[in-house]
Amino acid sequence: MNKFGVAGLVSGVLALAGCGGSSSSTTDTGQESTSDVQLNIPFKAVVGSEPVACGTTYSGLGTAGTDARFRDFRVFVHDLALVTDQGEVIPVSLDADADGQNADVALLDFRDKAEINETGALVSVCELGTETAANPGFKDAVQASVTLDPSVTVQSVQFTIGVPFELNHASQTSAEEPLRSPGQAAGMTWNWQNGYKFLAADVFPIGGVTRASDPTWSNTRWNIHLGSTGCEVSASELEQGVEPETCADENRRTVTLPVGAFALEELAIQIDYAALVSGSNLGQDDGGAPGCMSGQTDPECDAIFERLALPWGGNSNDGGNPNAQVFSIVER
Repeated sequence: MNKFGVAGLVSGVLALAGCGGSSSSTTDTGQESTSDVQLNIPFKAVVGSEPVACGTTYSGLGTAGTDARFRDFRVFVHDLALVTDQGEVIPVSLDADADGQNADVALLDFRDKAEINETGALVSVCELGTETAANPGFKDAVQASVTLDPSVTVQSVQFTIGVPFELNHASQTSAEEPLRSPGQAAGMTWNWQNGYKFLAADVFPIGGVTRASDPTWSNTRWNIHLGSTGCEVSASELEQGVEPETCADENRRTVTLPVGAFALEELAIQIDYAALVSGSNLGQDDGGAPGCMSGQTDPECDAIFERLALPWGGNSNDGGNPNAQVFSIVER
């Protein structure tokens, strides 16, 4: 259990924030009762012990030891919170003015490289493997604030992978960034009916992807697209003002990570792609969309959803994350 009370958390997260400040409210006796603390929460995308980087080939992935390089790695997160040792959930407020996020949702973009032409236009991001410029949309931290009571002890950090329901089924062309497409969410949408890809982790396996049942079938990419499926209200009905209904498979994943013994100013949230695909053969596809695109009958989704601890195909997967540490708290 984390031994730091909120007084320790305040100093810790202030160090995380770098140059952020805090303001305090006081009781009638002049004693400090709460502190408003500015947060900078780092996220690390890794492949085992290596950081995710565009153009890098990673070896030995999945059940067949496939070599692959990244095409995409982006994640929407919302509902950030701190959880006390008494089970109290303390909401964390996103900074609506920070790049890549608004007051409701943040888009983490781990693609570090892009190609930009002589006019300054974006040509490609993490696609060719030869990009040399920095990706202007790169984002590996969330800016936020939280109001803390010094009397409580923070035990865990919590966040949800996905886009909130009311924002997931709305016009994408007029949405507030980072949800606009065309815009920061380009490539992260399915359609207005099914909304956004909550997580997109796509790779180019060396040698491509084949299908044993069909020797004529091949693909260059093995994709992971997590998002809501079984959404009954059609795109045309949504355009006519019909209210969206709950999808059969919401597929939002709330992650709660124990702080442990780390000093809070040293913390980061890690997402491990190697752990996510540890039960998958990235050079093979047995049916449905290439890789896993959240289909409830897509055979590639069984192992992916198990590692995300999400229900799939009648399997509740409600026992936590037993086979892989996809998410963890690590040293910053």
